[in-house]
Amino acid sequence: MLYPAGWGCQKAISYCGHYASAYKLGDCSLGWAFYTAIGGTGLTFICAIFSAQAEIATSSDKVQEEIEEGKNLICLL
Repeated sequence: MLYPAGWGCQKAISYCGHYASAYKLGDCSLGWAFYTAIGGTGLTFICAIFSAQAEIATSSDKVQEEIEEGKNLICLL
């Protein structure tokens, strides 16, 4: 939420043109790092969903007993 606030500073205006302000890029564009950060955030949420599903699958008493018996656990979705 703070990222667009920087576009109104004098340095951004000198690089991106007179029309640069908060939520207006002027003549500049977003780089690959911004899109990578968005993608990484999305993948983090997907990993959280998968880990929650794995926790649900392994939390039963039967599975816990098999783990205690020394069997290997393999979680497949």
